Amino acid sequence: MNLLARFEEVAESLFTGMFKKNNNSRLQPVELAKELVRIMQKNKQVSISQVYVPNVYRVFLHSNDWSPFANFGDAFLIELSKYLYAEGKKSGFTFLSKPSIELHSDDTVKPHEMFIEVDFDDSIEVFWEDDDEYEEESQESSESSDWRDQTNIFQGELPYDLRNSYEQSRKIRYVLEIIQGPDSGKTFPLEEENIHIGRHGQCEIVLQDPEVSRRHLKLSGGGEDWVIDDLGSTNGTWLNGQRIAKQKIGLGDRVEIGQTVFILRHR
Repeated sequence: MNLLARFEEVAESLFTGMFKKNNNSRLQPVELAKELVRIMQKNKQVSISQVYVPNVYRVFLHSNDWSPFANFGDAFLIELSKYLYAEGKKSGFTFLSKPSIELHSDDTVKPHEMFIEVDFDDSIEVFWEDDDEYEEESQESSESSDWRDQTNIFQGELPYDLRNSYEQSRKIRYVLEIIQGPDSGKTFPLEEENIHIGRHGQCEIVLQDPEVSRRHLKLSGGGEDWVIDDLGSTNGTWLNGQRIAKQKIGLGDRVEIGQTVFILRHR
């Protein structure tokens, strides 16, 4: 049994039928587990001798998704921590401690979605009984991950300094260009299918505009089709002079949030 299947089995035993496979009305435990692994891999940092991954994960869910998980308290969080730890070890990653996972209710996050903050904190201590079965599954797995793709590489003593930037290793076809506001002149490559824009440090695009919300909007899609989705921002999102909630945008469209104006263009 692989790691994900084992986690799913344990989660099902905890929730005793509350979550059923193929039930799209609820956020499934396995979806949360998969997203934690994706975020872990995305935020890996490489030093000369180690590949570090975050050991603190703060998960923000809509209250409707949060409440079923919260009812089971630490038991579910411990299983998530074990699963994430085993997946990281399987890939050869180094944690500063066993992963600490927190669940928070936040209705600025839409139902069936999640927003995850990460941190590297060597003061954290997480306690759970050693689970040899997770370790055995990790060692026996023949799956591998190419962690060198899109990884921050550091030569100094702080390999996990999140403020450092890195050079993209693949071609980016589209960028956002800031043409007005505190970040005027900056361009941001669109490298993922879902990109959060706001003042919060864990957004994919972080703006310095004080009139922009912490998580202001989400840009999703790829290829020729991009959609802007306002995330309940205080000051709203404006497309070509009209306030929008969710709208498809095209090359050259003018998007205004707070004092910031940006356009979508080819690289």
